[in-house]
Amino acid sequence: MDSSVGKDGERSPRVRQQAVITELGQRALETDDLDELLSDATVAVAETVNAEYCHVLELLPDADELVLRQGVGWDAGLVGTASVPTERDSQAGYTLLSEEPIIADDLRDEGRFAGDNLLRDHDVVSGITVPIGSIDAPWGVLGTFTSDHRAFTEHDANFVQSVASILAAAVERANKDRRLREREAQLNVATQAASIGLWSWDVQANVVTADEFLAESYGMESELAAEGAPMATFFEPIHEDDTATTWEQLERALETGTFAAEYRVRDADGTVMWVVSRGEVEYDRTGEPVRLNGAIADITERKRREQALEESEERYRDLFTSMSEGYCVIEKLDAPGEPVDFRYVEANPAFEEHTGIDDVVGRTLREVVPKTTQKWVDTYDHVAETGEPVTFERELVAQGRILECYAFPVGDETTAQVGVIFTDITERVEHERRLEELVDELEESNERLEQFAYAASHDLQEPLRMVTSYLQLIEARYEDALDEDAEEFIAYAVDGAERMREMIDGLLAYSRIETQGDPFEPTDLNAVLDDVLADLQLQIDEHDAEITCDELPRVHGDGGQLRQVFQNLLDNAIEYSGDDPPRIHVAAERDGSAWRVSVRDEGIGIDPDQQSRVFDVFQRLHSRGEHAGMGIGLALCQRIVERHGGDIRVESEPGAGATFSFTLPAAGGHVS
Repeated sequence: MDSSVGKDGERSPRVRQQAVITELGQRALETDDLDELLSDATVAVAETVNAEYCHVLELLPDADELVLRQGVGWDAGLVGTASVPTERDSQAGYTLLSEEPIIADDLRDEGRFAGDNLLRDHDVVSGITVPIGSIDAPWGVLGTFTSDHRAFTEHDANFVQSVASILAAAVERANKDRRLREREAQLNVATQAASIGLWSWDVQANVVTADEFLAESYGMESELAAEGAPMATFFEPIHEDDTATTWEQLERALETGTFAAEYRVRDADGTVMWVVSRGEVEYDRTGEPVRLNGAIADITERKRREQALEESEERYRDLFTSMSEGYCVIEKLDAPGEPVDFRYVEANPAFEEHTGIDDVVGRTLREVVPKTTQKWVDTYDHVAETGEPVTFERELVAQGRILECYAFPVGDETTAQVGVIFTDITERVEHERRLEELVDELEESNERLEQFAYAASHDLQEPLRMVTSYLQLIEARYEDALDEDAEEFIAYAVDGAERMREMIDGLLAYSRIETQGDPFEPTDLNAVLDDVLADLQLQIDEHDAEITCDELPRVHGDGGQLRQVFQNLLDNAIEYSGDDPPRIHVAAERDGSAWRVSVRDEGIGIDPDQQSRVFDVFQRLHSRGEHAGMGIGLALCQRIVERHGGDIRVESEPGAGATFSFTLPAAGGHVS
């Protein structure tokens, strides 16, 4: 009896261990909470082997230490925070390298390894540790311990190892579930980002199920889509113009095994969306279709782009056929051993009209124009290779036409294509030729006119001097014989001759501006103005004139002629100052690549209706009794400024003074 009891006593712990293993195995299959399973396992192991402590250590990713994931018996606050090293001299580290359970009868006398701080702090003496997972990829360590000496049996070690195997399987399943959830989350994010909806059709039962995106796109309740409905229900939102075609493609898919269709659907608000739907058919052993799994994607934006592209191409085609300029596209042909040539890809109707060549598409440049000069081929080749547009002219001798050609790259980098626009410029070239001839004739006429004016003016000087001299001689010799009227008549005649001489001098000066001017050079306008002020000093003093001046720039011009401009403008400003003493200011400001110089006075001003006349030769706005002058000074100023490539203008109001301004080419800025 004692023997029987002894045998029952040996079997009883093993039976309890087997029961715990069975219960933990079942719970591992049922629970999704890994930490709860690990905690329950440590309690069960400690109770079954009658130990004070039990722990599950998890190996951290860097493999340098293990953290106390779950346990029983340890001081409060250690679970989840305490860690032990993975070095070989620790029991945990030693266990990770072993395929068998590690039994330590007495850590105080253990020679294979030493106890870690966690065990020493709790006065652990004996224990069993086993790896969780394979030796190649361990997840952690399961261990149970006592603070008194305990001789653990082989059955105890096998029991702990069995529990570790259950935990390893649970960890693996939890990791798989976690990875599956991550993939599902990634798939959900991807499908939402890509506007993708999933659907499945049970062909035999005629039940279609779909996800929320498809339900929203179709304007359906998500519950109905998830629970399932006949295929006809899912066709109700499809646009009526696309229903028949989509049904045909669906029926054909049951035979071919693949489904693909693009169609429009309306959501609950009536908004139309373009979708593309694709799927694959599953068949049973007999070849009957049982399920069609598919997905839809929103292609509304793509359809809009396609429509915009079609409209753009239509507009291009309309422009291509209706444009008055000839246009063609040619592509480079560079066959080995053959000279470079170009094939016509397309040509519009105006191309034939401009060139007189028809039916060119598909033919080469050398075929269409056998006498094509190499420079045309080289020009098009340069455009194709460099991508740089080129403009050139081409004369069609047979047609008597001149074309302006603009060649530019078209297509992408993979196609060596060149577009060429032909514009008929025959009339423009002829007009330019006639204009050039007219300009030449005008220049020649002006030159002859200047020569005539100079010669005429010069030749008139001598007889005019003779008239003046003889009148003065009569006045001197017959002074006593002349009555008062005769003396007055002679005075009028002398004065008229003097005015005629002044007009001839002015005409001579006007004609010599182009022919007698000095070459242009950098000229300091400050120095020019100083010379003019010195020449006018007597007139300035007589009129009590005040002339102020800003710093003036250097210009590119004829210094002598510019002195004439300043002298005429300042003389006029003094002459037409009115009753008050003249107040005159000279200034300059930058105007692009030129300088605009201005002379402003506070005199009597000029009526706006008369301002256009002031620059005409011999035009006067006042009588000689009011103001002296011949009416040629401003005409000289205009001619000189125009010779310098500038313009002159006046701004004035009666009684408010006048500002004459003119432009001169810059020559490097101000002079200090």
